[in-house]
Amino acid sequence: MKPVKPTHAPKLLPWLAKKAGIDMRLAEKLWQDASRYAANHATPDTSDYFKIAIDRLLELVAAESLRADAASFGWRPWARAQRRLWGAVVHVMEMGSVATTRSLRQITAGA
Repeated sequence: MKPVKPTHAPKLLPWLAKKAGIDMRLAEKLWQDASRYAANHATPDTSDYFKIAIDRLLELVAAESLRADAASFGWRPWARAQRRLWGAVVHVMEMGSVATTRSLRQITAGA
């Protein structure tokens, strides 16, 4: 079978990489691997090809995320949960600040 150049990465790749906690370069490499795998099982640039490629990408990303979690001895999921918690706290504080600023502007504009 002739070599097939990998197609452009899907637009969900950055989101998927961030969600899995892996580097974008690694995610692109995993997409290339998934694309090559799909080229061996379906005609390139068909719906079957992209379905196989996306399914394979999800498998590879999940495996890589589990590998990274295991390598961190269980601390990585905990640290990611803490990061999400602090992100939510900052977001709530920001929304409170915006609401206060808007209220003060309305009060001073009416005076």
